[in-house]
Amino acid sequence: MRYSRLKITALATFCVLSGVSRGAIAIGNSNVQIGGFFSQGYLYSNNNNLPTQDVGGTWDFREAAFNVTDTIGAHLRVGGQVFEQRFGNIGGDKMILDWAIADYNFASWFGIRAGRVKYPKGLYGEALDLDVVRPFVLLPEAVYSPILRDFTASFDGGMVYGSVNALKGSFDYKIFAGNIPINPEKGVADFYNDGGGLFAGNGATALKMDSVKGAQLVYNTPVSGLKIVGSYSYFTNLQASGPFSGYPPVALETNLPKFSWLTYSAEYSVGDWVFAAEWQRTGGDLFLAAAPIGFAASEFIGWDGWYVAASRRIGEKFQVGAYYGDNQVRTGYRSSNPGDYQHDSALSLRYDLNDHVIFKIEGHYFNGTYETFNTVRISNPNPKPNTTVFAVKTTISF
Repeated sequence: MRYSRLKITALATFCVLSGVSRGAIAIGNSNVQIGGFFSQGYLYSNNNNLPTQDVGGTWDFREAAFNVTDTIGAHLRVGGQVFEQRFGNIGGDKMILDWAIADYNFASWFGIRAGRVKYPKGLYGEALDLDVVRPFVLLPEAVYSPILRDFTASFDGGMVYGSVNALKGSFDYKIFAGNIPINPEKGVADFYNDGGGLFAGNGATALKMDSVKGAQLVYNTPVSGLKIVGSYSYFTNLQASGPFSGYPPVALETNLPKFSWLTYSAEYSVGDWVFAAEWQRTGGDLFLAAAPIGFAASEFIGWDGWYVAASRRIGEKFQVGAYYGDNQVRTGYRSSNPGDYQHDSALSLRYDLNDHVIFKIEGHYFNGTYETFNTVRISNPNPKPNTTVFAVKTTISF
């Protein structure tokens, strides 16, 4: 099933021209809210295909979404969002159910949410599609890999949440469990299929996982505008299979019994400034087996990533931002091999035409080739150690 991008664009343009940012339709005692967005961008890389197939430039960089929510009574909220993405050769403009929930809030300190739920990880894990709230075209890859957006945006399951006043501030908590639909079309497959990796041909032919579990705690400090966030989650039995690269006729099975994500974050908003910093550690033991030939092995995989960012609003129309990110494979030491690290320096400018249309322009200088993929979808057979990436993006929201 596919979106018609022409229809999405026409709908968004109509809403902008008519001055409607969000519709409210009264139905009995309920209040239906309708919204969405459409974005189109351009990516150019001078050396490597990073983050997607963009050496020489590509217009295959767009997103669209349409959402509806309804508040029923004082405690129940239901709603959902459909979403499409084209990120180079990932997404394919296919419409997916991004989130769909029933949320019952018993009190400020306790609520229950169930369905396809946004995945709480770091500062912006639940706001990956809210392009209008930040100046950046691409969030720092050290913590928010754009290749994983279609995999880690949401999960199917449930969550309990609430807010409690303490320590002269408040604590917001979320505890969740469920599973994430996964298949070889999603960006996560490129982590398995990277050049010189485990699988031959087109790579892993099957992917599945048992569950995701985790929690997030946000401390809204007594200092106005300052919050501190801790997030932890893990996948169980993340499995892949396909033709073994060493022996193509032989099937290879891999399993990550547990793969964890630990993220510490802080954000400080003061006046026209916003400062943010995050550190993330991932890891797990990967087990491999090709039963017909008696091959079996295991290895630890994971990475450490962090970034610092600052942005400033200039008048009503402009916002500038910059960040520096660092991502490296967990080797236990600081590797000098460019394939083991990636440093990302970014500078962005945002212009708000009005309340519904924004333009962004951004430049990146990447040093190192860690997570510079060489797969069927993102080809880098001979990656260069440095790459400059240029990105522009227009978003229409309604």
